[in-house]
Amino acid sequence: MSMTSRARVRTALSHKEPDRAPFSWGFGPTYEMSCILREQLAAMGVNYDRLRLETDDILRLNPRYVGPKLPPHTDIWGIRYQPTRYPGGAYEQIEYKPLAGTERVERVLRHPWPNPEWYDYESFASEIDAARALHGEKAVMVTAGNPFEIYCWMTGLEEALINLIVQPEIVRCAMAQICGFFLRRLERIAEAVGDRIDLWFFADDLGGQNGLLLSRTAYRRVLQPFHRTLFSAARRLTPDAFIAMHTDGAVFEIVPDLLDAGMEVLEAVQVDCLHMEPERLAAAYGDRLSFHGGVSVQKLLPFADPQTVTRECQRLLRTLGAGGGYIIAPTHAIQVHTPVANVLAMLRSVLGEEEYVRAIAASAL
Repeated sequence: MSMTSRARVRTALSHKEPDRAPFSWGFGPTYEMSCILREQLAAMGVNYDRLRLETDDILRLNPRYVGPKLPPHTDIWGIRYQPTRYPGGAYEQIEYKPLAGTERVERVLRHPWPNPEWYDYESFASEIDAARALHGEKAVMVTAGNPFEIYCWMTGLEEALINLIVQPEIVRCAMAQICGFFLRRLERIAEAVGDRIDLWFFADDLGGQNGLLLSRTAYRRVLQPFHRTLFSAARRLTPDAFIAMHTDGAVFEIVPDLLDAGMEVLEAVQVDCLHMEPERLAAAYGDRLSFHGGVSVQKLLPFADPQTVTRECQRLLRTLGAGGGYIIAPTHAIQVHTPVANVLAMLRSVLGEEEYVRAIAASAL
């Protein structure tokens, strides 16, 4: 008999062999690509949104924001965004960085930091239960914090990276405020729904296409202590949940430091980046680490044919998924103009023919 999604994910992350490798849509298609999938699958008699829920082994859920009304295009950190259109879509570009140009810790401390009590924790358990009743016994992933990424948004990436070297005390002060928010939020979530959580999702992009964005020394001296604090709290509060860490790019070199901080699942696994080949990752870290991702949104899905997509997914399953330890997923958001046939080939190769046919039938319009 097939496993439930939750059992499948937990079995794989325990480095045991599930009935098949779990599948996740990860960041999912971009808005524009979702529109294309919705339109083209509808022409085939398939509801895309239903198919996505049918095939994903993971539910991504978070407590609802119930805090004060925020100014237009402004988030809880005081970052303001400018809606920017391009042919076929739009995105929000950062317009105002509230900590840009900061040279004294006093300014960091004066910033109006958000309150972790601005979320409805009391209703979160019933929301998880309702989602599982509607969509099946899925694994639940909860967002747990992206502290350095937020700091980069608050200053600009260039300034953040420079400050790691010339003003590390500024970075540490800001990271302490951001991590304090996430630590309390994590505690409140664990109090409310701890036994319902299967994965905590942390995120901080540390790599580019061909190497790290910062030195290992800077990571260890400034950032790792904050990751260790958050990961340790998640482990202490929810010992049965797994610690997933998202980072884009070529991060092979820094994986030992992330493991040392407490990471259990490396998310994204951008196989097109330097030294991120599946075989290299499996050989170096496969006995200590689980992987989430691997299906390239840079080269494979947008530019290959369905047969190549199938072969590459099967190779990923053999390389990263043998014996468990792997959730197969796109490496990031599936980009606009990716052939729909390639997306379906990915699903078919991961789910297997019988389950794929069942999912398509269950998603019929």
